[in-house]
Amino acid sequence: MTRLYNGVRLLGNGPSIRNVQKIDLGAMPMILCMARTGLQIDPDHFARLEKTLVDDMDRITEDVHTITGHYINLDSGDQVSELLFKKLKLKQARFKLTNSGDRESVEDEVLKAIQHDHPVVPKILDYKECSKLLGTYVRPIPKLAKRDSDSVPRLFPNLTTTRVPSGRLACKQPNLLAMPARTNRGRDIRRGFITKPGWSYVSVDESQIEVRLTAHCSGDPGLIRVYENEEDVYSDFAITAFHLPDLRYRDDTGWHYPGVHRMDHRYPAKTCILAAIYDVSAKGLLEQMPPGLGWTEDKCQDLINAFYMKYPGILEDRKKYHRTARRLGYVWDMWGRILQVAAVRSVHNWVVSAALREVGNFPYQSGAQGTIKLTMAAVQDDLEQCGMLEVIHPLLQVHDELLFEARDDVVDELIESVKYRFESCAPLRVPIKAGGAKAATWGDLDK
Repeated sequence: MTRLYNGVRLLGNGPSIRNVQKIDLGAMPMILCMARTGLQIDPDHFARLEKTLVDDMDRITEDVHTITGHYINLDSGDQVSELLFKKLKLKQARFKLTNSGDRESVEDEVLKAIQHDHPVVPKILDYKECSKLLGTYVRPIPKLAKRDSDSVPRLFPNLTTTRVPSGRLACKQPNLLAMPARTNRGRDIRRGFITKPGWSYVSVDESQIEVRLTAHCSGDPGLIRVYENEEDVYSDFAITAFHLPDLRYRDDTGWHYPGVHRMDHRYPAKTCILAAIYDVSAKGLLEQMPPGLGWTEDKCQDLINAFYMKYPGILEDRKKYHRTARRLGYVWDMWGRILQVAAVRSVHNWVVSAALREVGNFPYQSGAQGTIKLTMAAVQDDLEQCGMLEVIHPLLQVHDELLFEARDDVVDELIESVKYRFESCAPLRVPIKAGGAKAATWGDLDK
C-alpha cells in the first residue's frame, strides 16, 4: 500500500477509522483558517440585487397572468396548487399531497416533473428560484456579515465537519456551499463577494473528479481509456448515445468532436453521466433536462441504458456495493470511510431502494472528498512553511473546488502549487486533473 500525505493510505479492502481520522484531522487547519477569515461582501451590490429580484418576481407574476388568464399569489402554495391541478387540470407525474393532506403538493420536485407539460410551470419554478435566493441569500447576507478589525464587512462561514456521511463540509447561516453557481442569478449573488484592491479571488478545482473516481473504483476499461487519452468523456459518450459519426481528432489544442452539438448532444450526455453515477431514474433525469427540447421519460431511459451499455463496469461495481450493504449493513470507500445503511434491511421496498441509491454513489463521492482533504492538508502546510498566509487566505471548499483570496503578485504561483497538490494527491487508475482561475469577485470566476 502506498503511503500518502500525513501517512494516509489508499485502501479499498475494508473500513479504517484510523485512516479516515488522518484525512479529516489533516484538513482541519485549513478549515479553521477558512472559518476565521470569512469573505468580504459588498452591501450595495446586495441592495441592488434585492431590487432586481423583486422586479423579476413582479414580471413573472404578470407572465403567469398572461399565460393562464388568472392572477394569483405565487407565494401561496394553495393558490398555485389550485391553478395547476384544478383550473389547468394538470396531472402530477407521481401523486403527492402536502404533509397535512389537504391539497396536492407544489414542491420543486413535483413541479420539475411536470415542467414539460405546460409553459406556466417553468415560470412558477423561475419565481420560486427568485423567492428562495431573496430569502436565503440576498437579504440575510448583509445582516449576517460582521465588521473586521479594518471595518470591512465580512461573512464568516459556519462550517461543520461531521454532518455529511461522505466527509463533505456543511455550512449554515447561510449555506454558502449550496449557493447556485450555474445560473445567472447565482453568479450575480456570488459577485457580491469581493476583495480589496490588489487582490483577487482564486479558484482551483478538480476536473470531473467523481467520474474519475467512478472509473478508478469500477475499473471499467472504456471509461479508463477515455481519461488515459485525456479525451472529453461527455463527448465520447454522446457519440455512442446519439449514434453520431465518430469524427474526433486531436491537435495541439486538444481533442475536437465535429458533429457533437453542445446543447443537443454534449449537454444531455453530461447530465446523464452525472445523474447515472448517482443512480437517478429516468424520471429524475427528465427533471434535470431543460424544457422545450423534446425530452421524455422514455428518451431519458434510453440514454441511461446507453450509458450502462457503454460502461458496463459501473453497473457491476454498483451491484458489488449493493451486495456488501445487504450482507453487512454498511459499505466503505477507498479510504476506509464507512456508510451505515441499515435501511437496506427494511420491509418497505421504497426504503430499500432509497438506501441502495445512496450506497451506489457513496464510494465515488466519499472517495473524491478524500482527495480534496488530502490536498487541503498539503496546501495549508505549504502556505504555513513558506510564510504565505499573510498574502494568501483560504476561504472555502465547495465540493471539488478550493477558493482563496490572494495578492495579485502570488496568484499564478498559488494556482500552480494547488494544481500540483491536487494532481499528485493519490495514485488512481486514471490521472487527476485540476484547473485554476482568478477574478475580481467570486461570481466572475471562469467555471
